[in-house]
Amino acid sequence: MKKVLISVYDKDGIDKFARKLVENDYEVVSSGGTAKLLKEKGLDIKAVSEITGVEEMLGGRVKTLHPKIFGGILARKEDKKELEKLKISFFDMVICNLYPFEDVIENPDATMADAIENIDIGGVALLRAAAKNFERVIIVSDISDYDWLIERIEKGGLSYKERLSLAKKAFLYTSKYDSAITNFFSQRCDEDEKFPLNILISLKKDSDLRYGENPHQSASLYLEVSSNNNIQFEKHQGKELSFNNFIDIESVFNIVNSFKKPVSVIIKHTNPCGIGKGKDTVEAYERALSTDPMSAFGGIVGFNRTVTKETAALIIKSFKEVIVAPSFDKSALDIFKQKKNLRVVKIEKTGSLKLDYRRTFAGWLVQEKDKHEVNEKEWEFVSNIKPTEEELNALRFAWKVVGFVKSNAIVITDDVKTLGIGAGQMSRIDAAELAVKKAKQANLEVKGAVLASDGFFPFRDSIDFAAKKRIKAVIEPGGSRRDNEVIEAANEKDIILVFSHRRHFRH
Repeated sequence: MKKVLISVYDKDGIDKFARKLVENDYEVVSSGGTAKLLKEKGLDIKAVSEITGVEEMLGGRVKTLHPKIFGGILARKEDKKELEKLKISFFDMVICNLYPFEDVIENPDATMADAIENIDIGGVALLRAAAKNFERVIIVSDISDYDWLIERIEKGGLSYKERLSLAKKAFLYTSKYDSAITNFFSQRCDEDEKFPLNILISLKKDSDLRYGENPHQSASLYLEVSSNNNIQFEKHQGKELSFNNFIDIESVFNIVNSFKKPVSVIIKHTNPCGIGKGKDTVEAYERALSTDPMSAFGGIVGFNRTVTKETAALIIKSFKEVIVAPSFDKSALDIFKQKKNLRVVKIEKTGSLKLDYRRTFAGWLVQEKDKHEVNEKEWEFVSNIKPTEEELNALRFAWKVVGFVKSNAIVITDDVKTLGIGAGQMSRIDAAELAVKKAKQANLEVKGAVLASDGFFPFRDSIDFAAKKRIKAVIEPGGSRRDNEVIEAANEKDIILVFSHRRHFRH
């Protein structure tokens, strides 16, 4: 008679699965709470202690850790005579899942004692032993596998590939479990370090994408296993999201959620081509669109408020790739259905990630996320002329926006919308010239507007250029060896100049 060992924390569906195994000539061996449950459900099972001759000890910490259990799991067919000599029986299947360590540590009130008590030892050993011997032993670590396993068993058994797949799943399970423990201990050990000394990241493929950045490149989407770093989203309609869509949606999400008031952004190739604030999504979108309607064609549009039918009606007047918002009115979704390929994606704000990761040839670069906060306590008003409250509002808006534009970056704004954006230029003056050119293309007036730069001015040329275009205020980080020359130029041209003392490069 075949023998199955069952030791599970998550007992959902285990009685039904065990009953089916009994019907297929399996003898059930179990312990602890699992054994109690199966007996209550009327199953005739054998206790682990009946095999080992040792009762559970240490409050249940030691149950299955015994040669008569692990010998029966790890033994190969050729070890049969040795097992008979030792009076050990083969185990043909192991069903095991682990204490909920990751769930426990997600509770902010969890103590170290709580965490330690939920570190599974015997279960991990069972999983690894059975997975190592997968050619003979079926290892079941996922309750979602119960139904199809019964079907395969009733049809004659599992193939080699199916057994291997179950073993891979078990090793993945223990790997990410150990990663969660290691990361938790690292946080506690390295709490005096800004960054932990070790970071373990476990990834699981979610889906294949149509292609990567370009059609000749393959690509897939992976999720972090057992992590709250994966922000949930819902696609209401449209084509599958592409590699580039995900990158652009990330930019949209970060921008709109940095504002408290209603805001809309239109993204092309991770750069905003327009950002607008308003009393509602209609006004915010119209202002965002006005910056660069030509570049907005085929863009990704984002909001930090519910999209209404009035806003949806405006959006579909021109081609857009993706619409992103925390929610949509039903009437808005009905309007979007007129454009069947338009992707409509719901992403609710669920907090922000603390660390930013980037892989390079030299290894992984890890940094704190740029929060794009406007910290006026750091600002220094270095020109003779000081800003009015209206001008301050425009400077606040411009300074927040410029941090989301690829370096070298210059943005020109009023207090509610972008007027011109110069992104990704090799020199700062080129970025300034591009920003003015973009404003001119959209028939927007930069006279009396404000200008923000993500990095300091190495020369006075950008101030001279701003004065020529009759821009009235400039904000930049400061910190150049020629800061005095820049300040002199601002005073000479009657321009308000503010040093933010914070840089916002974006590569």
